[in-house]
Amino acid sequence: MKTISIVQRKGGNGKSTASINLAAAYAEQGLHVLLVDTDDQKNTTSAIPTKRRLIKTVESLLLGDVLEDVAEPTLWENIDLVAGDLGLSSTAADLDDMPDGHLQLRNALQGDYDLCLIDTSPSLDILTINAMCAADGIFIPLSSNYFSLEGLAQTMDAYRKVRNGLWNKLKLYGAAFVIHDGRTRLANEVCTKVKEQYPEVLCETVITRNIKIEEAQILQQSIFMYAPDDRGAAQYRALAAELAVRMGL
Repeated sequence: MKTISIVQRKGGNGKSTASINLAAAYAEQGLHVLLVDTDDQKNTTSAIPTKRRLIKTVESLLLGDVLEDVAEPTLWENIDLVAGDLGLSSTAADLDDMPDGHLQLRNALQGDYDLCLIDTSPSLDILTINAMCAADGIFIPLSSNYFSLEGLAQTMDAYRKVRNGLWNKLKLYGAAFVIHDGRTRLANEVCTKVKEQYPEVLCETVITRNIKIEEAQILQQSIFMYAPDDRGAAQYRALAAELAVRMGL
């Protein structure tokens, strides 16, 4: 199972939106995908309806339950979900007290899936470190504002710290603008700066700001379900294909 963590130290950069639509893009190709929500805001969990009422969450997985008892089939074909939990702060405290607390998620993610995507919180806490240590690599979503540029630098720093200190096999699969308004001068300046500073990191695909992507998420649908012929669907398919090459899928 290939595992990728979606990491961004600044909120509001489309992390959860990228997680669910990338998962849907790979599921559309026939891959069996697991989505893990480690963010206590539960945006990914709220966006995807499950077939049954949620009983267990990522907290259960982190504290010893096996994956098959926690992952729930969703109404999105080929996608299962490990749901987020509002009470993850207490779970983080428990993990901090464990000798190998940063490896709990990695040890728990043993399942029959082709791909696992982990949505994370903006905080660099033990939960996000767990997500990074459980991953083969990370992907950094960006929006075209200066806060995102600052978040990219912070995320790159966090990536280096985890790779050098905790999980030396962690790769950086790339970063991409998943919320971009090319009509503004500021947005284009931010894109130019990222290209100059991180030329090998930045993906070619750009997801332009799109109301249909937002509407789909509110309706608990992927962009492929809500508007399959929309440019947003085409862009997410292109981003998924570009990342697949970088991941070696």
